[in-house]
Amino acid sequence: MDRDFVMVLPGGRVPARFVTLEDGTPGVEVEGVSFPYVTGEVPHGIKGNSDEQRRVIDSLRQRFRITSEPAVFAFDVE
Repeated sequence: MDRDFVMVLPGGRVPARFVTLEDGTPGVEVEGVSFPYVTGEVPHGIKGNSDEQRRVIDSLRQRFRITSEPAVFAFDVE
């Protein structure tokens, strides 16, 4: 499943990569950190469970001025 793509967020774009996580489930790598890939609640999303994952999501929210903080961080794919 490893494939580069551009994560489209309100206000900007970030290079990312679809990956397979260690447990064999689909994931997304953003800024060197792997996340579970979530598609049930939104078409494309990631979920921050660890401190490192939450740090990256918080950084993206600040950088692109995203004020909402849902459990799943949604994005579009380009």
